[in-house]
Amino acid sequence: MNLDVLFLPAELAARQRPQRVAAVVDVIRATTTIVTAFEHGCGSIRPVAGVDEARQARAVSPAAILAGEQGGKRLPGFDMGNSPREFMAGRAAGRDVILNTSNGTKALRAIGAGRRVAIAAFLNRTAVADWLVRQATDALILCSGYEGIFSLEDAVCAGGVADRAAAQDPALVLGDGALACRLLWGRYRSDLPGLLPNTGWGKHIVAIGLGADLEICARLDVTDAVPVMADGLIRLESR
Repeated sequence: MNLDVLFLPAELAARQRPQRVAAVVDVIRATTTIVTAFEHGCGSIRPVAGVDEARQARAVSPAAILAGEQGGKRLPGFDMGNSPREFMAGRAAGRDVILNTSNGTKALRAIGAGRRVAIAAFLNRTAVADWLVRQATDALILCSGYEGIFSLEDAVCAGGVADRAAAQDPALVLGDGALACRLLWGRYRSDLPGLLPNTGWGKHIVAIGLGADLEICARLDVTDAVPVMADGLIRLESR
């Protein structure tokens, strides 16, 4: 089994091998929010790549919650934003959600065709690594980045997943991206709460008054939930 990390969705075009299993990371905040939503009873999440698509999906499923943000702030007319704290209140329990975000949902759409894609965050780092190992096939971890730029927190989380996967499967072969991320994980794993407010996107989230979200984003291995996207829809994998 081979496992590698891509730092940005733009790198997908250079990957010729058709890996059928992947994980996507957007620590601040989409994948953290998705994991949190399922921990609090969400039925399903449909990631969309833009506002128009989100509203079209809502027209087809009027009972669904419309959630999303642009530049970190809730979109006008949407029911919810992209804050994990909003979903902790149980507003999405038993409900389907249509989600549009600046980075994470675009990454999910970019990698999703023909793949089963785990949703990875610090919250479920170990669970996702173990899920990847159980698939017993070549896999990719895709970092969402922010607005087309490298994201340190995503790379650190990807390195944490790769590190756990390598510990579980000594025969696992890590690509160069995974090896680099594993080094970053070793450097930052002991102070994730200190890391997030000092990354590029983390500073922006603090500046717009949502710094409390970062405390949730920095929590490590607090759930075994593994949401998985297949055919464009995210559901909770059986535990």
